[in-house]
Amino acid sequence: MHPTKELLIQNNGLRCMLCGKRVTYNYINWHHIIPKSECKRNNEPIDNSYENGSLLCLNCHAYVHTLDYSSQEYKKAMRTIRQNKK
Repeated sequence: MHPTKELLIQNNGLRCMLCGKRVTYNYINWHHIIPKSECKRNNEPIDNSYENGSLLCLNCHAYVHTLDYSSQEYKKAMRTIRQNKK
């Protein structure tokens, strides 16, 4: 397991930071708030820091990847994640 995901789980438990649902380890994904694809497109290193990480249930993770990263809907989802993160 990546150390950042491990730290996110230690500090926040197995709870989706978007919908709040408690799940098992197999149903939680590590999501980058500033997406890896955005970093690559801007020729920047991928930010694997705790601050840029979040834990999402499979449904919420699939949902946020359907959004345009510059959309207000994505920005709103990331604000919710930041507020729910310990």
